[in-house]
Amino acid sequence: MAEMFGVIASIGVVASLLVSAWQTRELTRQTAISNGVAGAAAIYNGMERLHHVESLIAAQPELHVCFFGGAGLPRQEDARARVLLIAAMLADTVNYGLMINALNPEMKGYRGWQSFALRLRDSAPVLVHVVNEHPHWWPALSSHWAAHPATGG
Repeated sequence: MAEMFGVIASIGVVASLLVSAWQTRELTRQTAISNGVAGAAAIYNGMERLHHVESLIAAQPELHVCFFGGAGLPRQEDARARVLLIAAMLADTVNYGLMINALNPEMKGYRGWQSFALRLRDSAPVLVHVVNEHPHWWPALSSHWAAHPATGG
């Protein structure tokens, strides 16, 4: 009789371990799906932020050269203030994209924010000026630029 209870107990333990293994596998699968969805949402959120900043530039096409054409700060005070504010907004956006990219394991292969940040460093001296004034305000962007020195080409 004791042997019978031992066999039943052993079967119970094995069944419990099998159920636990199945639950762990399912939890891992669900976590991967959740991380993927969170990554896609983060990319979307970052792109929405970027599109908002780009819409400000599109509303005043003369500002495009300050962010994508290598021009420096405008001399006119109103235009200068506008460009500096948009540059800070753009720094916020790119910093957000870099931070989110680093936090989400499902986004590790997505390099869009990293390459965009480097492109902006080359095409927007205004942005570089703003970020260099207060690098601690945009730590992910400052760190990314420091880790990838400009080649000058």
